[in-house]
Amino acid sequence: SRAPLTIRSVLASPTMDCETPLTHLNMEGKALPMRALVDRLGSGAHILPWSCYLPVELQPPGLLLRNLRVADSTEEPYCLGGLNGGSGAVYHMPSYINGDSRSQVVGQIWALSQEPIGCRQVQHALETAGSMAVREMLAAELRGHVVEASRCPHANHVLQKCIMTMPPASVQFIADELAVSPVGQIARHKYGCRIIQRLVETCHPSQVQKLIERVLHDVSALSRHPYGNYVVQNILQHGSPEHRRNVTLSLIKAARPLGCDANGSAVLSTALSHAGREERADLARALVREQGLAVAMADTRHGHVAVIKLLEILEGKDREEASRRLHAEVAALRASRYGRNVVE
Repeated sequence: SRAPLTIRSVLASPTMDCETPLTHLNMEGKALPMRALVDRLGSGAHILPWSCYLPVELQPPGLLLRNLRVADSTEEPYCLGGLNGGSGAVYHMPSYINGDSRSQVVGQIWALSQEPIGCRQVQHALETAGSMAVREMLAAELRGHVVEASRCPHANHVLQKCIMTMPPASVQFIADELAVSPVGQIARHKYGCRIIQRLVETCHPSQVQKLIERVLHDVSALSRHPYGNYVVQNILQHGSPEHRRNVTLSLIKAARPLGCDANGSAVLSTALSHAGREERADLARALVREQGLAVAMADTRHGHVAVIKLLEILEGKDREEASRRLHAEVAALRASRYGRNVVE
């Protein structure tokens, strides 16, 4: 048997040295992903953003990162661009990667937060700050940039780090800036939704009251959105009893459209697990009242979980009615990947 081929094993080959262009490697008969990756790295035509995360020996020539500095005898140097005729210029490994607390980020927080490596530098500074006062001083540089940061693929991680490493009172400015922004758009954003979730998880309900009120205006639509549904589920899991109740009441009013949607079904399942006892029972009855809805949900990935939970919640005649409707379609459910779990 042959050892699996990896990029590292290619570079470690005795027939290749640091000056061998990647494009000259013999990739005949190798798997397509390997050929494609080697071709892209060796071409030098376009430096992809993710290239900076590769091991040093794989980084393409010409990869210059703004926060890497010219050689300084006090820091460990490393080389970028030794492959494929690169310049091999010596740079410094950023001090935060070496665990060196000397990294200077004050005054540059917002600029660094928008970069793939810089955001890690800022996160490390927040984690290793000597006091909460220092963290608050660093986080203060993000004031006025919260909405933009929440949509940035790099800065959103810095906002999350602030929320997770600082007391709730110190991150009130994040909740306040989001509350006066287009909350629905942020909740639907693939990065923005994360910030709302972290705030709901860590802050006192009174701190995020305005934010959640804005979300409640659009619960049905958000619940069916690929990213917005996670915000609604998060409120059901971590919100106050009043917040969970208000969300569940909105779900009851939109039971059918939510039950017919993949994301909406996931939200219904979460509500049936985390809402108050009375609200859970009301939601379960609302789903059963909708003709054919429980059967349709039982045949889907998230919907069948919700159906199983509603059967556990309902009692007496309500449970009998739900079981009767499901039993009428038992043959089809047994033949279904998810439906058979409900029957069993």
